[in-house]
Amino acid sequence: MRLTVTLPKSLITLIVLMLFSTGLTTAQKTITIHPVKKDSTNTRKPNMNEYYPDTLFKFVNPPKKTTDPKLLEAQKLYNEATLKARDKDYQGAIELYSRSIALFESSDAYMKRGYSYLFKENYPLAIQDFTDALRLLASNKLAMLGRGIAYFNLKDLNSAQADLGAYIDLDKKNPMAFNYMAAVCYKKQDYSCALANYDEVAKLDTSYTDLYNNRGMMRHYLRDFKGAVADYNNAIKLDSNSVSAHNNRAAAYMMLNDFQAALADLDIAIKLHPMYADAYDNRGRVKQKLGDMAGACQDWQTAFSMGLQSARDMIIKFCK
Repeated sequence: MRLTVTLPKSLITLIVLMLFSTGLTTAQKTITIHPVKKDSTNTRKPNMNEYYPDTLFKFVNPPKKTTDPKLLEAQKLYNEATLKARDKDYQGAIELYSRSIALFESSDAYMKRGYSYLFKENYPLAIQDFTDALRLLASNKLAMLGRGIAYFNLKDLNSAQADLGAYIDLDKKNPMAFNYMAAVCYKKQDYSCALANYDEVAKLDTSYTDLYNNRGMMRHYLRDFKGAVADYNNAIKLDSNSVSAHNNRAAAYMMLNDFQAALADLDIAIKLHPMYADAYDNRGRVKQKLGDMAGACQDWQTAFSMGLQSARDMIIKFCK
């Protein structure tokens, strides 16, 4: 199985692509589960930068009338930085936000510079800025969310969970916060928690494929294989070319002993992605169950030639 995370299309969504890299396996011998960083075959994924220029990087009301030249210059630099960020020039935005902050500390400026660092994948500096934003304004929700995302990317799951939880306490209408919380739960191998959070995402936004892929995987781990198949059906309705959805549905069919349906899905997955080693490995296991040992060994050899070491064990055990 492959687990991916994408962002919903809802305009209230605040997200970056999450990278799942933890390898997991089930105790069952008939399937393998190999989460990957992302499903590169899914062309429906929006980019975070397509959302933020019109939402996060807005102008704010200027400060009250003042004759203080430092405050006026700070506001001017802040607005210039915001324009840079709207144009996705995050380095330029960082430099201007920094000059503005040097003149006048603002929670909003720290928060927006933090997101600029986040977009550049400089997570430690993003966390530092989000922390300063919260120091100046404890109720800065976007700083909580951004810091949670940064902690997640640094694999500090406890801190990520604390910040995401604090954000959700204040805003239960953002599906991305629940999506990240589900990811945290998944990486902690708390699949019931992950499923509950994916259910919250589904209540808010059902328009993107990976919700169903990921929720189906949680149901699989919890041994609700029929529920997993139902989720993968929905994923495939949204994107018939989703390699991971076909592979994952095949794994659930395998657990339901519907090997012909599993074989059909794996054939599609391999046709869509001929270098998908996990699908070859799984198809070999299906062919083994169907009594086609020659075909099974051929698929395992292909998977092993692509670097999948688990296929080697099947070759040693079952192939001459």
